[in-house]
Amino acid sequence: MANKSTNYKGYSESSLVVSIDQASKLVGKNDVIFIDTRNYWKYANGHIPGAFNLELYAFHWVDTSKQGISAFAKQMQMLFRSIGLDPRKRVIFYQNNSGYDAARGVWLLNYLGHEKASLLDGGLNLWKRKHLPISTRDPTPPKKTSEFVAKLDDSIVATLDSLSKSNSFQILDARNAGEYNGTYQRAFKAGHIPGATNVEWKLALRKDGTLKDANQLRKRYSSLAEDAATVTYCQSGYRAAHSWLVLRLIGFKDVRNYLGSWYEWANREDVSVE
Repeated sequence: MANKSTNYKGYSESSLVVSIDQASKLVGKNDVIFIDTRNYWKYANGHIPGAFNLELYAFHWVDTSKQGISAFAKQMQMLFRSIGLDPRKRVIFYQNNSGYDAARGVWLLNYLGHEKASLLDGGLNLWKRKHLPISTRDPTPPKKTSEFVAKLDDSIVATLDSLSKSNSFQILDARNAGEYNGTYQRAFKAGHIPGATNVEWKLALRKDGTLKDANQLRKRYSSLAEDAATVTYCQSGYRAAHSWLVLRLIGFKDVRNYLGSWYEWANREDVSVE
């Protein structure tokens, strides 16, 4: 494990995040791509200079069958080709705070085999508070699409099949308490995946929208065993991606995001819920 005292905020996997101060020095670099994950109209109102806009929340996916995963990977490969991604480039995802759309981007690129991906800690809100440059211009698009080829890392994704056939995972439900206990029914069934522990994703954030430090996060997730194979899920795999990133930051090695999450699980008649 990396030396926690020298890493950003004491994180074990600090490459998964980047500070505002670090990121501000990377604007305009040819080997760095900034991706604004908000919707286009918010992006057009002001964004980090040169950033591309990919509204990642628009890309829900609820079919984790073999064929479904293949189709998802093909679509995402095309998406990142359109902004000129290649193996040499580092990608920094951001939104207004250290939220789950940006975290979804980090998980997604790692899943596609591109590990040079980071979340901007504090997002655009902190960027503005530090009076850093803002642009309203769209970036110049690449002259041609890249030849980025996805090399899927199956070790960081969970599917309906893998989760329903194995009881070896500890399961983290990243939704709020009402969704977890069935007060809010957002699918055919209400409740949670049997055996799941509930820690809402946003408890990893400070009031200013930045991530808590490693010691604070370890206390928050102390109900989970760091050395156990862990699956995170939520309603659609976004908040779960945030919890995936947070657990990786504090030293969990085997963490998987259930891509289909509750949308897939709770709309099936052949799986059980609590």
